[in-house]
Amino acid sequence: MSIFSKIIKNIVNAVEQQANELKPEKPEKPSSVTIGGMTIGGGHVDNVVCDAPESGFSWGPNMPAEENQFNYKGTYKQYFENVFKEAFPEYGIVRTDLENRDASTFAFFMGETKVLVVEVMSDRSSAQRIRRECRANGIRYLRYYHNHHGWWNTKAYVIERTGNALNG
Repeated sequence: MSIFSKIIKNIVNAVEQQANELKPEKPEKPSSVTIGGMTIGGGHVDNVVCDAPESGFSWGPNMPAEENQFNYKGTYKQYFENVFKEAFPEYGIVRTDLENRDASTFAFFMGETKVLVVEVMSDRSSAQRIRRECRANGIRYLRYYHNHHGWWNTKAYVIERTGNALNG
C-alpha cells in the first residue's frame, strides 16, 4: 500500500468515525413487544413493571410509567375516548367503531361544526377513505395506530398531538 493510499484510508476512517459520533442513536424496533407474557395489540395489560422510556416522548422499547393505552384498564377505544373527553371537554366528541376492521373514529365538534376527525386504527391497515373525505371537506384529520410496536400513545402525547391538531 502506497503512502498516498494510507493517507486516504486514514482520512476516510477519521471521517466515518466523526460521522458515527454525530449520528443520533436510534433503538432497534422490536419485532414484537411482549409484556407480562402478553403480546401488545390493543387491549390492556395487567401487572406490568414499567420502565422510563429510553427512546422518546411516547415511543421506545420500554413501557413508560405514564398512563398509556397498554396499561389502561380497558380497551384502546375506551382509553382514547377517556383521554379525549377528559382533556377536551369543550368539544362534543362522538366515537364511531368502524365495521369490518379494528378501528374507530372520534369526531370533535365545536357546536354543530365538525373540526377534527381522529382515526385510531391498526398499523397493518392502508385505509385512506376517511382521510380523503376530511381533506375534501376541509376538516382536520389525525391518525393514531393502536398496535404499532413500541408506540405507547401515552396520555401526554395523545393530549399534545390532538391539541396541536385542534389548534391548527
